[in-house]
Amino acid sequence: MLWFNQKKFKSRNLPSIIKMEWISITKISIRLKIYQMKKLLLYILPLALLVGFTQCDKNETPEETDNQPIENNQKLIEEGFAIGSGLKVELYALTEDLYPGYNQVFFTVKDSISGEVVEPDEFIMHPMMEMMSGMMHSCPMETPTFNSETKQYEGAITFVMSSMMGSWTVSVHLNGVGTADLVVPVMDQDEPQIYSFPSMIDSTTSYFVSLIQPEDSKVGENTFEVLINKRASMMDWPAMEEMTVVIKPEMPDMGHGSPNNVDPVHTSDGHYNGVVNFTMTGWWRVHVTVINAQGDTLNNDRYFDITFQ
Repeated sequence: MLWFNQKKFKSRNLPSIIKMEWISITKISIRLKIYQMKKLLLYILPLALLVGFTQCDKNETPEETDNQPIENNQKLIEEGFAIGSGLKVELYALTEDLYPGYNQVFFTVKDSISGEVVEPDEFIMHPMMEMMSGMMHSCPMETPTFNSETKQYEGAITFVMSSMMGSWTVSVHLNGVGTADLVVPVMDQDEPQIYSFPSMIDSTTSYFVSLIQPEDSKVGENTFEVLINKRASMMDWPAMEEMTVVIKPEMPDMGHGSPNNVDPVHTSDGHYNGVVNFTMTGWWRVHVTVINAQGDTLNNDRYFDITFQ
């Protein structure tokens, strides 16, 4: 009787148990689906946001401001604050490193707090070398002028030696109240871009010849530009404008020169422009002779090595 009742009881409750188990399984299935949907949303939402931002980038053009300088392939060399003026100075060049020879330089002046580009009432640049011996001297320079399009001061510095001999500082005086002293490395190059010589007429006078062009040499005719300065004193390096320059290119390894070269003539501020003709790739040596206004040759054999492929 007891067995019969247990069986009856189990048979009577079996559908209920199955129903409860089915409900439990259904709940688990629903929860699993919800979990999977949440997980899917975690992938979809960031992707949707990324697409949205990308679309915004494509459709929106960054707003240009008058305070943003135009730095065409310029490299930041050094920056510093002009104490007392509330201004910051950034020095740029066209190469990763400054080097002995002619360097174009660009200065951006900014408000030290807002970062806004400004044009100070006064801008004076002064390069100075402090040698290991304690001796100090300057070098040739071209006074920077303000370019209203790029919002920069543009000039040039002709470093006469590398930092191996001491330390170069480019000081920028602003508005008569603040000075930014920018300590800059000047690195030697494999092929020197400047040479100096004592005058064969007056050994107490030295001249410096800097190669400016060609920058990217090619087979055929190339612009050949040099700058000539005289060291009048340790602080005075005037540009020489009355010289005659004669060039003679040769390939030392091949034993030949080239035709159709044009000797450089003075254009302005000590710059002399001509044409050098490279008839093939490789190592070229361009001999440069400098003659003064009286017809006296001032230097013996001096040259620039130019190698290109």
